[in-house]
Amino acid sequence: MNHPGIVIFVMLPMVAAVADMLLHKYKKPQRVIAVGTLLGNMVAAIWALAKTSDGTVLVSQMGNWPAPFGISVIVDMLSAILLAVTSAVMLAVYIYSLRELPRRFAGGYFNPLYLSLLMGVNWAFITGDLFNLFVAFEIFLLSSYGILILGTTPAQMRQAYKYVLLNLFASTLFVAACGLTYGVLGTLNFAEIAALANAGQVPASMVPVAGLLLMVFAAKTAAFPLWFWLPDTYPTLPPAMGGLFSGLLTKVGVYTLLRVFIQVLGDVPLIAQLALPLILISAVGTMFGGVLGAVSSTRIRKILAIHVISQVGYMVLGIGLATKVALAAVVLYVVQHMVVKCALFLCAGLVIGRTGTDDLGRLGGLIKRDVPLAVLFFIAAMSLVGLPPLSGFYGKFMLITESFARTDWQGYVLGGFAIITGVLTLVSMVKIWNYAFWNKEQPGAPGDVPIMSNAPNTVGYFATGFLVLIALSVAFGAQGYLNLANVAAEQMLDAEAYVSAVLGDEAWAYVEQQRMEVRP
Repeated sequence: MNHPGIVIFVMLPMVAAVADMLLHKYKKPQRVIAVGTLLGNMVAAIWALAKTSDGTVLVSQMGNWPAPFGISVIVDMLSAILLAVTSAVMLAVYIYSLRELPRRFAGGYFNPLYLSLLMGVNWAFITGDLFNLFVAFEIFLLSSYGILILGTTPAQMRQAYKYVLLNLFASTLFVAACGLTYGVLGTLNFAEIAALANAGQVPASMVPVAGLLLMVFAAKTAAFPLWFWLPDTYPTLPPAMGGLFSGLLTKVGVYTLLRVFIQVLGDVPLIAQLALPLILISAVGTMFGGVLGAVSSTRIRKILAIHVISQVGYMVLGIGLATKVALAAVVLYVVQHMVVKCALFLCAGLVIGRTGTDDLGRLGGLIKRDVPLAVLFFIAAMSLVGLPPLSGFYGKFMLITESFARTDWQGYVLGGFAIITGVLTLVSMVKIWNYAFWNKEQPGAPGDVPIMSNAPNTVGYFATGFLVLIALSVAFGAQGYLNLANVAAEQMLDAEAYVSAVLGDEAWAYVEQQRMEVRP
């Protein structure tokens, strides 16, 4: 369905970012614009969810240039779900950051960078070609670089150097892969590539290019073995930004794996036969290696950051399995992980606000000092673990059962590692709970940072509670979320609907004709 209005997901944050840049000396107008933009983005995302809930694909051809010659902007169910959750997470983090961030961090250029980050992430979720996906990555990465070094500390600068260097390397490979893809296929449009794949017209020379793309997206996702940049980067950020980065940015990488290796290139047998086993091997390393690092750490934010890796492993597992049930589980898992991981980082920020540290050796007694914080942390932590009936249970259960459903030794290995990772996740979360909340208070334990105020951080509790409520809605409204995830999974596996929506019905008729010619 042609719908030009979907460009609002790019235009709204872009205009707001420019306006906030011009108003960089006026904090209150900046904040009004930012909150209005985030709320507007959320309303538009809910509208997109409603429009695509029956399997409709919304398309806009920029400048009325038809695909594949122009730029296609596409919103299907997968895009709509991620746009909606992104809106919620970014709104909560922004509200939380109003009090948490130091003045030099919160004022001036933080707001334009934040809105530019929203624009880049939105664009990544709705773009219909590989080159604009690269452009979207660069926009939100440049914004994240700026946020990473605002209010700079020496630790931030050291980790920012690694983060920027790795992403520059990955971006160089990404743009090279775009050029090679165009050289091999003559197009970068996702729908046209999917049509070529279904017509059996993707040559074998595309296989090494797909391998290059897989490496780039694995680095963006922080999947094994390209995760090394993450564990020391996110903990150095203020908790609000750590929550935003851990909840949001790696999921953009997961999205690209779903879009490119399932929907676009998934019907190329040679690529699927090589890529999916590699993705499954990476999933085992990502799940198990990540959770081992979390169990051995002693700082809350470090544990939470390393958990991002192991939880990404579950998502990568579902992509490697590539069945409809597994893909629906990935979508469900991504939704709950974005809100739960962000909520846990915000809880860590509230702990630091009360005690001045997140070192487990110097914490204790928080359940008596701060009951609301204990409740928020417990719900979010058990949701991450997947304790039934909380939100993490459904996606994790579906992935484990789908692994065993293969009924071969590889499936048992995958399911076994997923169970072990879940148990070790529970161990690490219980460790935080016991040391920080349950143990006796450590008298006179010095903090890392001064406690700014003894007054309750009402804004922080509100923002964290907002995310925890969304996680609870996933838990107690799981069937509704699963219905949406099933629509997204069906669309990923149904190339005809995507190709016809973007290129027209005649394009799919050509695909069918090519299939008839190659049949014996």
